[in-house]
Amino acid sequence: MLADLSVLDYVAFALLFTAWLGYEGLSTRAAARGRNLAAHMKIWRDRWMEAVLERDNRILDVQIIRSLVGNSSFLASTSIFVIGGLAAVLGASAEIVPLLNQFDYFATTSQNQFGMKVLLLILIYMHAFFRLAWSMRLHNNAAVVLGAIPLPGNPATEVEAASRARITARLVTLAARHYNAGTHSYYFGLAAVAWFIHPVALMATTAWVVAILYRREFLSRAHAVLNPDG
Repeated sequence: MLADLSVLDYVAFALLFTAWLGYEGLSTRAAARGRNLAAHMKIWRDRWMEAVLERDNRILDVQIIRSLVGNSSFLASTSIFVIGGLAAVLGASAEIVPLLNQFDYFATTSQNQFGMKVLLLILIYMHAFFRLAWSMRLHNNAAVVLGAIPLPGNPATEVEAASRARITARLVTLAARHYNAGTHSYYFGLAAVAWFIHPVALMATTAWVVAILYRREFLSRAHAVLNPDG
């Protein structure tokens, strides 16, 4: 099956995963140095938990976490539907491949090549599901720790309350990291769809996705607005 791929296919495939892994590494290092949107949001989550310590009624905070869980849940469920749809497409490959080969602007493909491309998409969206499902779990854990933070007004529990608030903030930040990784899978999964057209299209869409992610993470107006020092 691998022999069915051209040199250009291998180059496009390598570029996709090099760009994906490279961007994830860049984003992680930038977050550790406080230079991207994720780093700014970490500071705001810490401030959120500092505000929690002053509130007697924390229904608002529970609602925020519930909303975050809902975001992850929606995308995780969508991943399952996408995987199911791709599996159906894989089963109908014998009928689809001849149709694709009728288009002059599509690279000629074999059934094996088509199957490998569909399988790649399935693996990408499986990765998205696992990252998003773990984000849901971490947000749920954060909600439990949030509920264990003592109410204000008792000096004997102030230190313990601050410690649990920091744990909650770390859990929510870790959940956000997995949520972001899951959404990045969606971005690069959309780029991988271009491989059905041509390997050059895959390379072009990969570069486009990286440019979009970089701009939104490092150069967007949201980055400037959320900068705690701005």
